Amino acid sequence: MKERKTSPKFTIIIILIIIGIVIGLLIAFASAVMIHKTSGEKFCAKCHTMKPMAEAYNHSIHGGANSKGIVVKCVECHLPHDSTMDYLLTKAKTGSHDIYAEAFYNLKKEDWEGKRKERKYFVYDSACLACHSNLKNATTSNMKAFLGHRAYFSGKTNKTCVSCHPHVGHKDLGYYLKK
Repeated sequence: MKERKTSPKFTIIIILIIIGIVIGLLIAFASAVMIHKTSGEKFCAKCHTMKPMAEAYNHSIHGGANSKGIVVKCVECHLPHDSTMDYLLTKAKTGSHDIYAEAFYNLKKEDWEGKRKERKYFVYDSACLACHSNLKNATTSNMKAFLGHRAYFSGKTNKTCVSCHPHVGHKDLGYYLKK
């Protein structure tokens, strides 16, 4: 029986493929860990400017002040959930802006109360509906919810979720901003 010899070129290609796969898996794992670690209030509140938002969040239903102990991470409201690519791009863009702002803006002079009026640019309906997906179908069984959301789901209004629910996610934020 004749032994088959593998060429050194073939061996190098196989080794490079294996190294590429290992590096790819390490990058994917590191990215997943980074995304997870930078998603919650503990990370977001490291910047001193976010302290009032974090305090208000911790006292809200979404921050865990509820009977079920459910805690919603910051990114679950403040990033879009319509596609993974949009989620990641918005996370990168927002994070980069926040780092830049912390370094170069005078955030003590920022009109945080005024920014609250722009909340529709910081909270995404796709994020709300990712958790409250049953709302659209369940509205007819709950007349109060049905009437309140009928125009939204039929497309007869331009309002966003936070247009009607302005204090969601950050209970008594005005109080914490003044502290």
